[in-house]
Amino acid sequence: MSNPPHNPPPPADAQRAAANRRIAVFVVVFACMLAGAIWLVLREEKRRGILIQPTPKTAPEPVRPTPLPRPRPAPETMPTDAPPSSPALEQAARMEEALEAFRTAATHLVNRQFDQAEERALAALEAFPDLAAAQRILGLIYIQQGRIDRAISILETSLRLEPFNPEALTNLAFAYLQAQNPGLALELIETCRRLHPEYRPAIIQHGLMLMTQPDSEEAVETLREAVEVFPTLPGVRNNLAVALARRGQIDEARSVLRDLLELDPDNFSALFNLGGLYALETNAPAAVPWLRRAMQQISSSEFRRYLNDPDLAPIRDSEEFRQFLLEIDPVLPGPAPR
Repeated sequence: MSNPPHNPPPPADAQRAAANRRIAVFVVVFACMLAGAIWLVLREEKRRGILIQPTPKTAPEPVRPTPLPRPRPAPETMPTDAPPSSPALEQAARMEEALEAFRTAATHLVNRQFDQAEERALAALEAFPDLAAAQRILGLIYIQQGRIDRAISILETSLRLEPFNPEALTNLAFAYLQAQNPGLALELIETCRRLHPEYRPAIIQHGLMLMTQPDSEEAVETLREAVEVFPTLPGVRNNLAVALARRGQIDEARSVLRDLLELDPDNFSALFNLGGLYALETNAPAAVPWLRRAMQQISSSEFRRYLNDPDLAPIRDSEEFRQFLLEIDPVLPGPAPR
């Protein structure tokens, strides 16, 4: 963002610091968006991944009384060996154990209980090492824990087992994106969309990955498509607003955020981003009320991190913004004079 013409350009260190702050804020926002997309992947995985359905029980036939037989002398019993167990039955038991552990791991992952999720995913793979769904879950756990190399390794194994599985493609794309390889991530997600045009979570993930490209018109069009497919999902609309703002389409971005607030009036991202859009126009009186509403949705300590957003730079010296800062950190009186 350029400074007003009458101000001298900031020194290189200040520009570098501002860039680092912008990157940090993007990482935080992207992590939140990524969590929402993972939830969609898991929901689709659950829908697609029920491998064994219990056989419905039928009502037993009524039991008719039968006459008791005459007692006979007990024959001499001969010791017999236990019948050999069936390999198919043993494998079925292992699969049932693995699937139960896999489903528990998925529940823990949605609840962000990563240690418990990892333990159950590993238990599923111990019971049935080729359960690709458990490998995909474990890969997502490693992504959330920041163990990207391990995530890529296990997800590549999953993709080799099921090379056309849409979750395998999208989960590995996540991992490559976190490993700072957006080109390969985009290639995988685009492959997934070509192979599985009906797999809807890939639309959101495609839009997220395109947002890593500067000034991407394709990101806007993909996220418009995502809003049509997921009209009630707040995160998708917020992503579209961010992509529009990056292309300078501020009025349309503002309209998208207002539509989002119709669905979710307390959405922090929409409230903060509306304040940021007005700040870009150096309109502090309009920006501060939205920032104040956003602050009410999270703790003050967490909100302070967002105050470093470079989009707020045009209003930092305004009276309205300084007063807002005093609301967050009131000036404490000094010691009484002696």
